[in-house]
Amino acid sequence: MNKIFLAVILTIALNSRTFAQQMILGQTGVEFSYSVFPKSPENQNYALSAGLVSYLRNGNYFFGLAEYSIKYYEYTNYNIPIDTFLLGGGYSFYVWGDFTRTVNLNLGIGGLAGYEQVNRGNELLYDCSLLTATDNFIYGANGKLSIESYLTDHLVFLVNGQLRFLKNSQMAQFYSLVGVGIRYNF
Repeated sequence: MNKIFLAVILTIALNSRTFAQQMILGQTGVEFSYSVFPKSPENQNYALSAGLVSYLRNGNYFFGLAEYSIKYYEYTNYNIPIDTFLLGGGYSFYVWGDFTRTVNLNLGIGGLAGYEQVNRGNELLYDCSLLTATDNFIYGANGKLSIESYLTDHLVFLVNGQLRFLKNSQMAQFYSLVGVGIRYNF
């Protein structure tokens, strides 16, 4: 009887699918993402970011990021570049996920601070026009809604949308980004 019971248990254990431990307390990850500005007139307006993630309980996590973005504004027949260098951090709340937590929806909020440079620091334009502001320290807040899908036990594919408020920025104070990314959890 015991042999039959052990054989049944062994058969069930070998045929059942086991799931990796995902989003566990203390797990860390490295994230890289590429974002674009919606309604951007050209494809050369983008943002690149790299960050760290530290998971807490219930799928929530802290995040920190470093970001570089460039956006061009058209002035007559000349594109004026605005380079932005940001550091940010915040907290992301687990909102929804499937039973196995393979696909998750997270809502994050955070703070940003950095430096913005207009026309690479040159005040004089090609037609001898003078820019009134070229460099600014900027700060603000951002909100982020992301869909995260585990491709493997450690690899996560991200799709996110962000809304930002940046004070002292030569871009609009409120602007949005849409992006994709990849995260590797250790």
